[in-house]
Amino acid sequence: MIILKYFQPAKIIFFFSLLAVGAFCDGGEKSTENMFYYSIHSSNFHRALLIPSAEEKSFYPRSSKAKAFFFSFILPGAGEYYAGSARMARLFLGSEALLWATYFSFRTYGNWKKNDYQQFAVSHAGVKLLGKDHQYFVDIENYNNIREYNDAKLRQRNAGALYPENEDYTWQWDSKASRLKYVELRIASDRAYNRSLFVIAGVILNHVVSGIDAIRVVKKNQKLRKSSVKVGVVGLPEGGIVLTLWKIF
Repeated sequence: MIILKYFQPAKIIFFFSLLAVGAFCDGGEKSTENMFYYSIHSSNFHRALLIPSAEEKSFYPRSSKAKAFFFSFILPGAGEYYAGSARMARLFLGSEALLWATYFSFRTYGNWKKNDYQQFAVSHAGVKLLGKDHQYFVDIENYNNIREYNDAKLRQRNAGALYPENEDYTWQWDSKASRLKYVELRIASDRAYNRSLFVIAGVILNHVVSGIDAIRVVKKNQKLRKSSVKVGVVGLPEGGIVLTLWKIF
């Protein structure tokens, strides 16, 4: 028996025996009955039509657009995998991994530079690190010492920005070159942190785009299912053939 390999259907909507050619053993009505028997009840043919193989089930799977979007929004590539597109799933999942690797790289570099500029300030300006926020480390780079800073804020009538002139907040740069070097280190740290925020924006975008692409894959599969029509020829043991036509949705 010659069996045509079919794409996977969830259901066979219709099956027509269109043509029987050749001589059957007994001829006439009995031959027609045999043809019907073999085309419908033959174990191999029945298995080929009504019990799709695991490989066949991978073609045009039934998928929900809402589920596909949700899966990909949670984990890029998951919706594409659910919809049956392993290639796009690998692409978006790989992009997600690369983006997170980039994010943690920027954060790690920013932390290194932050530790560098704080230790540099301790060594070259006598800064005490305990209890200091980020703004303090920005302020000390623009003035040689705390007195210059407080005088400038008083001229600006910004008393709320003054620091207490005690040993916890005081600083005194040992040279202008040291202060400028400190500026470079601090800016490098902040730049790395800022870039990590752009990467987070890229992560969010990757989730949204993957969700949209997962919907595209589902729509594509639905369109292929609706347009899939198969024609096959099955040989009968008694010596004839059956031409079959079927469509899946």
